[in-house]
Amino acid sequence: MEIKRNYLTDTDWFDYQFICGFLYENHSVKEFLNEPQYKIGDEAISSRVLKHWHDTEILKDNRPKGKGWRKFSFTEVVWISIASQLRKFGLDLKKIKKVKEYLDAFNSTENLSKCPLLDFYIAHCMTSTMPIKLLVFDTGEVLIGRQVAIDLAVQYGFIQDDYISIDIAKLINKRFKGKKIETDYSNYSLSTIEKEVQQGIYYDDVKSITININGNKDILLTKEHIKNSRDEIKVLLQKTGEYYEESSVRTGKGKHYKLVEKKKLKK
Repeated sequence: MEIKRNYLTDTDWFDYQFICGFLYENHSVKEFLNEPQYKIGDEAISSRVLKHWHDTEILKDNRPKGKGWRKFSFTEVVWISIASQLRKFGLDLKKIKKVKEYLDAFNSTENLSKCPLLDFYIAHCMTSTMPIKLLVFDTGEVLIGRQVAIDLAVQYGFIQDDYISIDIAKLINKRFKGKKIETDYSNYSLSTIEKEVQQGIYYDDVKSITININGNKDILLTKEHIKNSRDEIKVLLQKTGEYYEESSVRTGKGKHYKLVEKKKLKK
């Protein structure tokens, strides 16, 4: 039995979100991701390669008697793109098949998803700005998870070996030109309140920031802006906030305009 050397540590999050949630629920997103609706042309991958992947079980062939044209689901197209990328990195089909076996770990004939684990992380890409990465190690180990979990695993030594990394959102954006998935590569590990404070300090140039905590529920964030003209205030008013209070103030340098922006945030 092979000894695992690399782990992700966000097991509580994974158990709650995937095992106790997505895996056994009939989400509409599962129907979308598993509906055969895409053709793979020779410009993406040749029919000869597809046939070879069918023969080696890199890709399941659901055609009657293995003949005729077929359409692929969204998730199958993503998997084909992953496999193609791994081939470009020089991985042989034996190692790519190990990746497939890892992603197929939760497969069941009773599940609406043909590959629930990959479906789950594709759906997460579509509904979150958190980067999702597939890691393939030279040892044959495979991991898929959130960038924040990968960072922590590397920092605390739970990931010990070098790996090839595939960005799932970038791969989807490249393959499906009309579907733009927004990903935050700089602030993904920050909470909502941390992002707001950072935005206020480094980008909005606020005069002051006040944070009030209402028990265990809401956080009231107050930003005070001081500007030289009403035109600058009008630009700020175009931003979305809970509500604003506008007034004029006098300083030693003359008349300025103050805008107090207030937002309610969840803990």
